[in-house]
Amino acid sequence: MDLSVLTSPIVEPVTVAEMRTFMGYPSSAQDTDIGYMITVAREWLEARTGFSCVSKSYKAYFEKDDAINGWYELPVVPVLAAPAITITVCGVSSTFEQKGMRRIYIRPAVTYSTIAIGAVVELYYIEATFQAGEVNQTANECIRRIVTSMFNHREDGIEINPGRLPYDTLKLIESLDHKTGF
Repeated sequence: MDLSVLTSPIVEPVTVAEMRTFMGYPSSAQDTDIGYMITVAREWLEARTGFSCVSKSYKAYFEKDDAINGWYELPVVPVLAAPAITITVCGVSSTFEQKGMRRIYIRPAVTYSTIAIGAVVELYYIEATFQAGEVNQTANECIRRIVTSMFNHREDGIEINPGRLPYDTLKLIESLDHKTGF
């Protein structure tokens, strides 16, 4: 499975001004670094949890082996109802079955095709285009805490070190985690 974000540019859910207020940092001298840290923290949180912190359009590419009992799981939550999910099977638009509320599973109506004798068998794949993400106060609080940790340890470089995150921040991140299978 491969996932790409189609939306550009992305408006961050937490602003630099909010971060300065949250950290009690009055100077605007570090605004560029704080803005970059917000983006890094959001991207890390989304990759870690499977929760999209802002509404974005995605395209997911699945191969046949990615299915579990014929169902393909969209890798980001929450999937939004509008615009509608569209799928193609081997480049041809297809209808599909859907199950789930926030975590969505899809199963194409067309799962096989006739192959002429002597024809070259092409790779079976599915592409799903969908919209996912919402503003979430818990996610925003996680971003604020992650940025604060990055800012306080910026001598280590602008990266996220989960070992330096406080325990309560890690538990808050865990509450967003949609990759646990539960």
